[in-house]
Amino acid sequence: MKQAVGVTGATSGRARSIGIRPALVLSCLGAPEGDLSLTRSLGERGVPVIVLSEYATPPSSRSRHCRAFLHVPGFTRDPALLLGVLKTVRGRLGVAPIVFPSADPDLVALLALHGQLDDVAVSTLPAAELTHTLNDKAAFEGLAERCGLLVPRSLAVGEDDAGQPRRDWRERAATLTFPLMAKPACPLAWQADAVPQEVRSAKAVRLDDVAALDHLARSLPPRSWAQTLLQEYVPGGDEEHYGVHACVDAAGRILATSVTRNWRVYPPYAGGGCCMESVDEPTLEALGLDALQRIGFRSGIANMDFKRHALTGEFKLLEINPRISQAHMLSTRAGVNLPWITWRDACGLPALPRPQRRIGLRYVNEVDDLLAARIYRRDGLWPWPRYLRHVLGPGVVYQLCQWGDPMPAVAELTGWLHGRLSRQRHEDWLTGSDAPQPLSPATLRQLDALAYAA
Repeated sequence: MKQAVGVTGATSGRARSIGIRPALVLSCLGAPEGDLSLTRSLGERGVPVIVLSEYATPPSSRSRHCRAFLHVPGFTRDPALLLGVLKTVRGRLGVAPIVFPSADPDLVALLALHGQLDDVAVSTLPAAELTHTLNDKAAFEGLAERCGLLVPRSLAVGEDDAGQPRRDWRERAATLTFPLMAKPACPLAWQADAVPQEVRSAKAVRLDDVAALDHLARSLPPRSWAQTLLQEYVPGGDEEHYGVHACVDAAGRILATSVTRNWRVYPPYAGGGCCMESVDEPTLEALGLDALQRIGFRSGIANMDFKRHALTGEFKLLEINPRISQAHMLSTRAGVNLPWITWRDACGLPALPRPQRRIGLRYVNEVDDLLAARIYRRDGLWPWPRYLRHVLGPGVVYQLCQWGDPMPAVAELTGWLHGRLSRQRHEDWLTGSDAPQPLSPATLRQLDALAYAA
């Protein structure tokens, strides 16, 4: 049974006070990286971590830093279910946990509960209106224009009163210059079952001409196409993508920052970073912090995606996510533990001096990066000798395999073996079709153990 330390003073079936306020990490289907990194980043600093997941057995639940685990299938599709579970956690612990979303679907579910979390949970999101705007890429384009942010020219396909794509989208798209990048305007816009799998798994799709644009429009369901953003392509390879990550307090003060550079993404050319490096880019860092000041970002973590123009060297801001990066373990290992700093701020603890950063560390998502490397090699990039030196050399931070916390990697290997033995068995292992209900007696005992441990 997962248990925790640092809780004292239990009475009348509830904890009177908790010395260390627990963190509750949300873990949605399809994004298993961020929750594990959150669990480790917080747990290594002594924060008791509860993982609430749509998966039956996510790697984060096997981490030695996970003190209690709640399996809640479908909570991202039913915010009322999430609210009920949060109320139960609050009642069992006797204190409101600090909630961290790890990916867009659980962020959207948490945002839907805005105004209902008083004395139930402490959200780590910025103001609701700004979070909505940052999550809606079409709305963000308007914000960027008003605030004078340096972003590529874009337009939203948009929808009419009947929920169909606007009839004038072709005429408006003709004002943009090819190639274009098409991306979902909202986090879940491309997650419908009718969306082709290769599109669902990509963050964006490159469109080189009108024929490619028309093909994508025909491939997507009308509502998904209506919720698509078209953006002029910034020339440059995947290695020209950079991230600026920052933690901001309620007064707008920057508590910590880190800068990363992508080397490989999965899927290549249109995916998320699976190999990146901690770098020192003062000009880019200043650009990112200025953007946060211009939009009035307060109280939370900002994950900003930039791309450097391969010809001009100019940095273009692609998006700002009001949550942690999926690969934020790199920043933690580089000395900038953004989840812990955010947790301290949410607890009302005094700010610490800005942490010193280690430059030159590399992050590798073992599975995705190997899949990406095969495609890059096919395209004449990253031959195997160079790739192996890059992922096996000193200063590498692995997503899954960590000597001090080996069980998540063991669990993933077990899942892979299950999949080799029986595909259906593997799917049951992932989704937990025969798992107990989220508020089963065993689950409640985990929370009680967390509340009453000495």
